[in-house]
Amino acid sequence: MSGTGAGEGARSGPLRRRALLAGLLVAGVVVLGRAFQLQVLESGRWAERARVQQRQRLSVAAPRGSIYDRNGVPLASTQEGFRVGIAPGELRDARAVVRRLRTALGLSEREAERVVSRRQRWAALPGVWDAWAREALEGVRGIYFERVYRRFYPRGEIALELLGGVSAEGRALGGLELEFDSVLRGRPGRAVARRDGRGEPIPGALVSVEEPVPGRDLVLSIDSELQEIAHEALRQAITQTGAAGGELLLADPHSGGILAAASHHRDGARHWRAAAEPYEPGSTLKPFVIAALLAEGKGSLNDRVYAEQGRWVHGGRTMADVHGYGWLTLREALRYSSNIALAKAAERLTAEEQYRYLRDFGFGTPTGVPYPSESSGALRRPREWSGYSKASLAIGYEISVTPLQLLLAYSALANGGVLMEPRLVRAVRGRDGRSVRAYSPRAVRRVIPEEVARSIARALVEVVEGGTGHEADLGTFHVGGKTGTARRYVGGAYESGSYLASFAGFFPAADPQLAFVVMLDRPQSSTSGGMAAAPVTRATLTALLAARRTPLDRRAIAAVPQGTTSSAPAAAATEPAGGGVGPFIFALDAGPPRRFRATTPAPARPVPDVSGLSLRDAVRRLHAQGFRARVAGSGPVRFTVPGGGVFAVPGTLVQVQGHEGTS
Repeated sequence: MSGTGAGEGARSGPLRRRALLAGLLVAGVVVLGRAFQLQVLESGRWAERARVQQRQRLSVAAPRGSIYDRNGVPLASTQEGFRVGIAPGELRDARAVVRRLRTALGLSEREAERVVSRRQRWAALPGVWDAWAREALEGVRGIYFERVYRRFYPRGEIALELLGGVSAEGRALGGLELEFDSVLRGRPGRAVARRDGRGEPIPGALVSVEEPVPGRDLVLSIDSELQEIAHEALRQAITQTGAAGGELLLADPHSGGILAAASHHRDGARHWRAAAEPYEPGSTLKPFVIAALLAEGKGSLNDRVYAEQGRWVHGGRTMADVHGYGWLTLREALRYSSNIALAKAAERLTAEEQYRYLRDFGFGTPTGVPYPSESSGALRRPREWSGYSKASLAIGYEISVTPLQLLLAYSALANGGVLMEPRLVRAVRGRDGRSVRAYSPRAVRRVIPEEVARSIARALVEVVEGGTGHEADLGTFHVGGKTGTARRYVGGAYESGSYLASFAGFFPAADPQLAFVVMLDRPQSSTSGGMAAAPVTRATLTALLAARRTPLDRRAIAAVPQGTTSSAPAAAATEPAGGGVGPFIFALDAGPPRRFRATTPAPARPVPDVSGLSLRDAVRRLHAQGFRARVAGSGPVRFTVPGGGVFAVPGTLVQVQGHEGTS
């Protein structure tokens, strides 16, 4: 038996070896076949899969176009920044890198040591760093940079409500940034980032495939100097009156160009309400009713209307004036803002005529301003009117307008009767500075004859000089305008004790270069447009005349006869030919506000010390104390005559001398 078992064992050995060999041969054939399949038959598919795994396609942001004011001053621009990444395994001298990170980036020693630690393959520093930081770290092995772009507003909060904003991801968040996003954002480029077998990025392995195309630039009609003046005047008015917010608009009445658009509200909302939020304008609408009467030949400024001594019951509704008047001409009715006289005068117009003129002045329709979500306001058709509507519309109720619509309507009164389209953007420019598209002034329609517009303009000067708008009076330099005080309508009802105070008009009255609208929301110290809003206009115009650079033609203002309200000379301009911005001398002989003009001399008071202040701030402070000012030179104030602390009576002319242009 032992012999038999030994023989079988001897025979089984070769069999096992043959089976093992056969198995190895089969496995080899399978491996070779699989290799042939992968490397020959399916090589293309697997190579593509490897490329996809090892490379990541990225979108490379394009530099966003800049936004400039009319003089080329940047209001919004794009800054190049860099994210910093470190591959610790590639560093040759970690201690030297720690020292450089602390010096160049201001990192603490602990933070610098953390990012160079070899326990990690890759470390990204938080934040975005400027070009100086990159230059300081350039050439250090193991440190990599990724270019990013950040939106920057060089003027801070100035015009920010108008401009809008851009998120960290480059998404436009409103305003002109959103309206012109397709122009500003450019076209992104493409790049490929290489990754290792585990899908993690290889430091610095970024290959550009297609370069980004930078965005184009916008050139606005806004004047940054005037915008800053308007911003500061509005901010101070809101603080002084306790208002919830307000709007201040300035425009060239002949071109429709918006020169300044200040908007400020205590709720912190960042959007341009002057174009988006309508309100009932109150008495600022009255000039347009009289313009319709004159244009239709149904009245003249000398027509007399009985104002019922301040109280009138009409159709079961009682209408009242702040002060009781008897017989008034239409000119006087406008000057004293008589609701009763204007409501009676409006009865001469048919509903269709009243509606047509209001519509032609731009109320109830969008202005076409390039700004997202513009409101058209509300002006109902005559078939929807009640028996009270004609009287209500005559005094600025049963209608809602935006401050922008009101600005353009007053511009029509100032320019001879033509409604202009608002011009907020002057041009789109390529990165080479060449104009791609220009926006020229465009007249919408002639609303009233030129002689009618001139008559209304003269009547509005009387409103300022002897009527409800006297707080806007600049004395020698005539201003035309109309005040408005309207109850605040919210949620289908009028808020108790809540008002909107406004003042609209143009300057200088004889040959207007500037149209303006001021609106204050819920002022507390005084609710009337004459006492709350009109002084804002005076402060703005005073600062504008004292500004080193201004869109106003000072020579034209100085040359126009401005009346005889002051015995001082009107003005003397010494700007170089061509409208340069060199030193100038310009008299602001506006005199003190009317509250300082008394029949008995006011007591002497010390002249404010304005040394070191800007000319604009110095003039504002002097006028606030009742003094007149004559500005010479430019730059910060060097001295005044009389000097600070010297006692003088209100109305005294103070010479303000700037540092530049002195002898």
